Amino acid sequence: MAAMQTAQLITPEGDTISLPPDVYEAVLNMLEERRETACQMPRAKLQALIREMRGKYAGERSLVEALLVERAKERAEEARRDRAIAERFFK
Repeated sequence: MAAMQTAQLITPEGDTISLPPDVYEAVLNMLEERRETACQMPRAKLQALIREMRGKYAGERSLVEALLVERAKERAEEARRDRAIAERFFK
């Protein structure tokens, strides 16, 4: 009876990793399942969706807009503190 060979996995960096047969089979099964459930959206439609949703999350405003609003609140708080200090020390 011949011994089962160890599978060799080559990483993107060129390193070789030895895998026992059971791990190799598990990896193959996982990759096959991922391939079957991969997004089948046409590339043009996917790119249009990415452009439309760029900077947005779950229907909310864009990240840039959210950061600008947050910074405006911070500036208002800083101005309030500055006025309080000025009133206290420079009357």
